[in-house]
Amino acid sequence: MRRALALALGAALALPPAAALAQKKAPAEGPTARVDRTEELGLAVGENRTLPAADVKNFSEGTPGIADIKIATDGSQFVVVGEKPGSTTLLLIMKDGTKVTWVINVFARPPSLVERELGELLDGTTGVRLRRVGTRFFIEGGVNAEPDLKRIQQIASLYPGQVESLVVVGSPAPERKFNVRVDFFFVQYDRKSSYGVGVSWPTAIGGPSLQSQLTYDFVAGTTTTAQASIVNQPLPGLDIASSRGWAKVLKQATVITTNGSEASFESGGEQNYPVSSGLVASIQKIAFGTNVSVLPRYDTASHDLEVKLSADVSDLTPPEASVLPGRDTSKLSTLVHLKLGQSIVLSGIRTRTQRHNIKGLPFLSEIPVLGVLFGTHSDAKDDIEGAVFIVPSLVESAPKASVDLVKSARSQYEEFHGDVELINAYNKTPPPAPPASATPPPSPQTR
Repeated sequence: MRRALALALGAALALPPAAALAQKKAPAEGPTARVDRTEELGLAVGENRTLPAADVKNFSEGTPGIADIKIATDGSQFVVVGEKPGSTTLLLIMKDGTKVTWVINVFARPPSLVERELGELLDGTTGVRLRRVGTRFFIEGGVNAEPDLKRIQQIASLYPGQVESLVVVGSPAPERKFNVRVDFFFVQYDRKSSYGVGVSWPTAIGGPSLQSQLTYDFVAGTTTTAQASIVNQPLPGLDIASSRGWAKVLKQATVITTNGSEASFESGGEQNYPVSSGLVASIQKIAFGTNVSVLPRYDTASHDLEVKLSADVSDLTPPEASVLPGRDTSKLSTLVHLKLGQSIVLSGIRTRTQRHNIKGLPFLSEIPVLGVLFGTHSDAKDDIEGAVFIVPSLVESAPKASVDLVKSARSQYEEFHGDVELINAYNKTPPPAPPASATPPPSPQTR
């Protein structure tokens, strides 16, 4: 034993310094550490794929029947053929002891084809995006209504095991960090004129000539009011009446809400009027004002904006035939798609009404010129023009083009003095169709 130790010590001392240092480092380095890993492979039924097999010492297949796994004749590659939809594994034990696990997913359709088809089906759907994780696809985002959600779920069901829908009604949490401002404008111009001239003749002569009304207080035992009137008098009257006037209305409502959340704005009130019917008295309420409800949805990927808007604008009008006033109302319910900051006219109205009425003695009142001696000729004209438009934006300021549009409308409002012909609240001519040779803008493949 002592002799062996002496020989070993002598051999170590006889080595050069570099060789002695190498012998000292060798035990510290040790063997290379093995790192096991997992890979994923996706293919369609009937599709062939290859995997390297040069350094494989042994292998084991998981669930049989999902994929057909064979070794090439030269032993350098595995040939994997998809047989039916499902998932299986292939365990490879390498020559150095490393283990590689291949997760093989077999689908009914190739992933590239599925991605292209989903891009076409989801094209134009605001707030919805397609995300690919490995060989699976996830539809993410939010929609406005339950029917839109069912449509997305139906699209995902066309690709079982390959596509999953994560779409919700409303906005997901990442999208709700944006605040959307919607400016709503309502402009209306109105001009009215009428006249009535001629001799008004009674519609009937004769019959009961005296009408009376008596009110008696039984508690006090006295008569409180008494009234008598003579009707159906045969004398004619002279009609000379004319009216002319104009009105303009401008209403603006600004609503700021979180992306995908509905907001409502109400401004107005109720006017109470006493109404008597026989022995019963009641209060009649007439509401007026502006009610706006908006639901904006902003797509951060395509920068498109979808706005669902419902508006109800009403104003009281002076009473005419009764003691209660009337209401001028404008209602709008729509869903529009536009770019961020783009202003758009939601609706436009242009009406012209003219009424001519002759009332008097039969035949004689229809004589030209002399007919005014035997009846009353009246004429009424009404011109109305108005527009409703919105300007949505992410920040609390609108782009210059949209501001110019609003300034132009307000300038016309300030300058209006009864001539509707000079008003151009909105473009009354529909835009021309693009030429057939025009190339449509490319649609994004991934939303």
